Amino acid sequence: MAGKRVLITGAAGFIGSYIREPFDDRYTMRLADIAEIENPRGHEVMQADIADLDQMQRACEGMDTVVHLAADRSPAADFYETLLSLNIIGTYNVFRAAKDQGCERVVFASSINAMLAYPPDLSVTWDMPVNPPNVYGVTKCFGEALGQCFAHDGLSSIAIRIGGIKREGEPARDQGDMGQGWISQRDLAQLIGCCIDVEGVDFAIVHGQSRHETPRLDISHTCEILGYEPQDGTI
Repeated sequence: MAGKRVLITGAAGFIGSYIREPFDDRYTMRLADIAEIENPRGHEVMQADIADLDQMQRACEGMDTVVHLAADRSPAADFYETLLSLNIIGTYNVFRAAKDQGCERVVFASSINAMLAYPPDLSVTWDMPVNPPNVYGVTKCFGEALGQCFAHDGLSSIAIRIGGIKREGEPARDQGDMGQGWISQRDLAQLIGCCIDVEGVDFAIVHGQSRHETPRLDISHTCEILGYEPQDGTI
């Protein structure tokens, strides 16, 4: 294990579980979650709740980069039941602790839901006004704005608007309202790695999709600033 020291919040979740393998020999990882983390592959494991600032301070200590995946990921989630504590307070705690502990960057898992209220035939660019169709998407807009706020204070931040995730072995297909807005598992792992490694970026919002003929989110900006080269898609 070598390279940057990377904290992954939500490491027991779907994304957190599968990105560990391609990152095994690339980074020294600290895996944090409130749930049990299976097969940590020799990396440090920490039980931590993002809703607790003191626990996040301990989790961020000694880390170079934080990949913040922990959240309620459901577009139907209730604001008072989970979104307020996890997606609002928890996200603030992660950024606050990363800054306090001298981390260099937070890679924030935003969502296509920050822009999904635009017409489905429109390829949305990163710099268009946010347009969330649900309160879950609103919380992701909050996280993006929070990253820009902390970037003014010296903490680099890159927010990835992640589309629908196509699992390995699934056929390529449109995904409901997302249309051609999906990203394969290996493309997302590559993209997160690009966000960890890229230098000279104080703040950016990038689109997390594979390469599509009629993309729901335009990825030209993502490819330009990160050197992202998706391997999958509809073209």
